[in-house]
Amino acid sequence: MGSDDDQPADVGALNLPPNTSCLLTGTRTISIEPIPLPRLEPDGVLVRVMASGICGSDMHSYLSGGIGGRSFTASGPTVMGHEAAGIVIAVGPDVRSHVPGDHVAIEPGLPCRKCINCKSGRMNICTTVRYCGVPGMHGTLSRFFALPADMAPKLPKSVPWDVAGSIQPLAHKSTSPNAETDSGCGPIGLITAAVAHAYSARKIIGFDIKPSRVDFAKSYLSPLTGKPIFDNVFLLEPLASEVSTSTPETGHDHVSPGDLAYMAAKKNMEVILDATGLALDGGVDRVVEASGAQDTMLHGVAICKAGGIYLQVGLNHVQTTVFPTIAMTNKELEVRGIARYTASCFPSAIEMLGRGVVDLASLITARYPLSRAKDAFEAVAAGNDIKVIIQNQET
Repeated sequence: MGSDDDQPADVGALNLPPNTSCLLTGTRTISIEPIPLPRLEPDGVLVRVMASGICGSDMHSYLSGGIGGRSFTASGPTVMGHEAAGIVIAVGPDVRSHVPGDHVAIEPGLPCRKCINCKSGRMNICTTVRYCGVPGMHGTLSRFFALPADMAPKLPKSVPWDVAGSIQPLAHKSTSPNAETDSGCGPIGLITAAVAHAYSARKIIGFDIKPSRVDFAKSYLSPLTGKPIFDNVFLLEPLASEVSTSTPETGHDHVSPGDLAYMAAKKNMEVILDATGLALDGGVDRVVEASGAQDTMLHGVAICKAGGIYLQVGLNHVQTTVFPTIAMTNKELEVRGIARYTASCFPSAIEMLGRGVVDLASLITARYPLSRAKDAFEAVAAGNDIKVIIQNQET
């Protein structure tokens, strides 16, 4: 952050209003107040942020006061948010790619461009990445945000702001397998299914424990065909958390509660494979676990075919969960973690939006002004919405 008197002359000439922001000050505690205008660097752009989506990782921070083992208490009040888009209002003297008036998305992960991972093309796992809205790094829930110009990809001006504010999760896309399962029918699961459909996946299956999300997934239509994107969506019951450590099925007593939960998950997935006609295939080619819940991880491994790919996208509130390692080994699964996105993801997401092959607008179920950011976060916590958008300029 800079200060209002520490700006290039052209920024000062804009006579901007206070940079009203949403700061997380403690667990489930938000303050709406102005902070200094971020400094426009020579290679940067200053953006009037128009819309920000609320992500699951934002909710981890809001509900528990931290994320990934890092607490906001030590770093002090931090501006939240990392899904955002807006209008360029000023450019640094070294910038030739942008001009004021450009509509842009904000890539929230700012890599160093110097470490071994950046130099090998894996900027998403930069060793010193600065990521918006995590402890120590202000996010995008402000009226104004500054960033390097190359991290502000241009958007077609035809894209509505609420949709533009949802583009970051679309950048978490995956390439299409023949058959895919989305574990969790929240925003990431729905968007992943939409991308798989755009890439002509043969069969797309989803499941969730929340009836309203299952119903929404069943009604989520393809802009290409007008038909449901999911071939099948199933409502599952939560796996029992309190179970006996001995069962006749195993023939021995060396069985953990996690073992029994996985056995139950396998039975559930056998029913789904029969219902979807995939039993003879032995499972699906690819699983995208999009909730971070232990139950869905167990179900995801259970439905993945031998030699398949399991992608862990969802984040849990805790850092460790039970995972069926023997099944992973016996099936020779390729288990991958996904850290945000690589250089091609935002351009691909923007291109898909521009071609109209993915529908984000129907996922947006609520909009709130920045002044009511706490209400927006509480609405997401209540679990009755799919995608909630905050309108940054409405203070």
